[in-house]
Amino acid sequence: MKYWRGYLVAAILAAITWALVQFAQAHSILVDMVYPYMTRLIVTSMAEWTGGVAFCVWQVLLVGMVLAGIATIVLMIWRKWSFVQWLGWVLAAISCVVMLYTGLYGLNKYASPLADDVCLEITDYTVSELNEATLYFRDKANALALELPRDSKGNPDIGEFEELAEKAKNGFEVLTYERALSVFSGSTVPVKKLGWGIFYGGKFGATVALTGEAAVNPKIPKAVLPFAMCNEMARRMSMYSDADAAFAAFLAGMENPSKAFQYSAYMMAYNYCYTALQEIPTSAAQASAKAADAGVNEKLRTDLKSYEKFFGKAVAENNRAEIPEAAKDENSPIRFSEYSSVVDLLTNWYIQTYIVPQHVEEEVPFNPLDPNQVDLSGLVNAKK
Repeated sequence: MKYWRGYLVAAILAAITWALVQFAQAHSILVDMVYPYMTRLIVTSMAEWTGGVAFCVWQVLLVGMVLAGIATIVLMIWRKWSFVQWLGWVLAAISCVVMLYTGLYGLNKYASPLADDVCLEITDYTVSELNEATLYFRDKANALALELPRDSKGNPDIGEFEELAEKAKNGFEVLTYERALSVFSGSTVPVKKLGWGIFYGGKFGATVALTGEAAVNPKIPKAVLPFAMCNEMARRMSMYSDADAAFAAFLAGMENPSKAFQYSAYMMAYNYCYTALQEIPTSAAQASAKAADAGVNEKLRTDLKSYEKFFGKAVAENNRAEIPEAAKDENSPIRFSEYSSVVDLLTNWYIQTYIVPQHVEEEVPFNPLDPNQVDLSGLVNAKK
């Protein structure tokens, strides 16, 4: 029996994980009411604890686990332990980590999307509307690109990593306290530099809920770094999907008093929307994308090239999800993902923030003496 105890423990932990997932799928409303707030509270506590050191605690723990695994292999060979027994306890350890991750963070997958929390209605839109959003983000990025100081190579001179990490919280605090969006009330402990960044190609960084740490690859181009910091902080705040984290990063960057964060947010928003517009296989979309690109100023183009050189199209493709069915013309409705890609979120945000208000008639206050609102013909003392 002793040879199978590890397998039994692994099976029990796996069963608990399965039960948690099944419960979350069947009771998503209940999960949404309680789980994200509980997660943010626990992760915030962990972030305060691990925030006292500059390095990533989870990376140290990972190295320790690997070394411990190697040590047990050596002991197994030396002491002639049973491989079957050893493998059972290895599976038990892995099952324990998976269960802890699922219980502490993974069930956020079944909570409501960020769009619901910020009262953003996700609907289909047209190529023309996507183009308008793309031009809006481009123009904002163009203007901000001219305001940032530059180094001798033309890259934004916006401060060191630690300085930017301290400023990243400001946008989230505006969203929480001035915009009254409690979904952004999680930890604002500064992000850390991500070690082993070479292994994170196509990613901004890594967030590990078990230690409450959000880490960003310090090699990322300076123009993208503020957005990347907000993106990982958003993940620590229980933004589970790539699209939600990217949209949260845009909102936090836009609301940040720092021009560097505003620029990074609008630059990335433009890049997401432009890439989507460019890949829609219609003549209208292709023409719109070409015109949008032609209006990019030299400084913004320099930063976009730095981004593409470092990431390729990996980040844009991860967040954009899938290309919609070809639209017949610029007024045909489109949407990039059934579950809302970052392009859907950004475009709908633009439409509902800038287009819809233009078509809402201003409400005229009621005046009981206004003959255009009230019939005064039957009143003797009514004004002529």
